[in-house]
Amino acid sequence: MQTDISVPSTSAVDANSPQRMVQQLLHQALHQIADVEGADRAACARYIAQALRIHQQAITRGGPRPPTGLAEWQVRTVKEVALARLDLGLAITELAAACRLSRGYFSRAFKVTFGESPHRWRHRKRIEHACRKLVCTSNSIADIAVDCGFNDQAHFTRSFKSAMGTTPNSYRKARNDRVESVRS
Repeated sequence: MQTDISVPSTSAVDANSPQRMVQQLLHQALHQIADVEGADRAACARYIAQALRIHQQAITRGGPRPPTGLAEWQVRTVKEVALARLDLGLAITELAAACRLSRGYFSRAFKVTFGESPHRWRHRKRIEHACRKLVCTSNSIADIAVDCGFNDQAHFTRSFKSAMGTTPNSYRKARNDRVESVRS
């Protein structure tokens, strides 16, 4: 039986890369196996063991892991905790703890899952909640601002205009006018 002991093409592999070192060690092991009369099984075993160690180190040390998002139960937890307390301050640390994650990992996983930071997501949810209140209630804008977690009406108005392109009062009037024109 003829054993192929040729070294695979390494044109794209750096001479000092783990991949190249593994190839060289395995090549040396194949040479030991191919030499039927003078084979040194111990040397062959050492070459293979060293190749495996280098390969394992390259895998564990390798590049960054692909980002992963939150599990379904964590998404439910985030929504329950964050949306139940829109009117209160909520630190990212609290959400991370509720999901049993570190603050840094939680922030990265949150962004993968929702496509935005926890702060932006929560701010957007506050604005959405405010939109519903503006249309469905006759509460004052100042009351809606406080109910949605804004410091005051001025802060709410600035944030709302930035997000929606119009003031809360104009938004309410436009939606109410639309509802009245549908009724007529």
